[in-house]
Amino acid sequence: MPSLRFADPQTVTQYPLEISSAADWQADGDGWAAHIDLGPLPAGEMIAPSLSLLDAPVHGFVFTLEADGRQHRLAAVPPPSDPDAIQAAKAQAGSAGRRQKVRTAIDCFHVDRAVRNATLHCHLTGVRRPDRYLLTVSIRPTDLEPEAAGSLPDIRTERPPTISQMLQNPRIAGRVCSPVGTAMVMGTHRRNLITEQIIADCHDTLTGMYGLWPLAVRSAAGAGLIGAVELFSGWEPVVVCLRAGLPLVASIRYGAGELPGAPMNATGGHLVVVHGIEADHVLVHDPAAPVHGSVARRYPLDVFGRAWFRHRGAVYILCP
Repeated sequence: MPSLRFADPQTVTQYPLEISSAADWQADGDGWAAHIDLGPLPAGEMIAPSLSLLDAPVHGFVFTLEADGRQHRLAAVPPPSDPDAIQAAKAQAGSAGRRQKVRTAIDCFHVDRAVRNATLHCHLTGVRRPDRYLLTVSIRPTDLEPEAAGSLPDIRTERPPTISQMLQNPRIAGRVCSPVGTAMVMGTHRRNLITEQIIADCHDTLTGMYGLWPLAVRSAAGAGLIGAVELFSGWEPVVVCLRAGLPLVASIRYGAGELPGAPMNATGGHLVVVHGIEADHVLVHDPAAPVHGSVARRYPLDVFGRAWFRHRGAVYILCP
């Protein structure tokens, strides 16, 4: 299934990928809701919903996937800050049933057994209907073997600032690739670049992690950048985004020695900034570099493509 995207008219002109329509926001209890029919889903699919909001007094949102009569809910965004609310949310997450057709991960859904019918519900807590928004649902197999890159055009965005995550607070430096990658893209778009604030925005009180995709998108929205999490399967949408002048935050995963020239020998999940293609290489800012001056890297296209697209293919797209 192709990605489904819904946005207001102004965002349609800004976002580089095709948008389906406006969202049908409906009054719902203490806020607003949109309901997206996904139809049947085969086993092995991954579903990554995303919401970016500008100029709307929304207190938070939550995604729920209704699949064959059962409901599966992701953690609310933003995460709770009150200690009692944190404990309640952890207890609720720990009581989720097993042996179901759908699993909830930290920021996405996984379909373990085929689903006959699925609907995604997005519920906002807010006082009025959102005016500026981008609501996306990206679906693809969790694992696939990507096609070779072939011949791609040489293209590059404005060069992002170089920021090493390893020079951040040493207690958390190894865990902040997502907010640091987001900070580099925000800097490209001339937004206030306060890396420590972006890191704080991306801290999840429930897991202690800094890599939750929706929190990175939310932090960027706070600086006026509309954006989304998407799941790519190949280079075509990458080229579209780079041509639009948009560097991308890419989620990669690779085994020992599989990405020559990388500052880490292996990783089960890491985020880097893709800002260009040159000959048969991709131009990347890798925040795992030990110092700011060594963040800029060049990786072979097909090798990097396997690290990116083979598992999940997640990416943040942020637009000024």
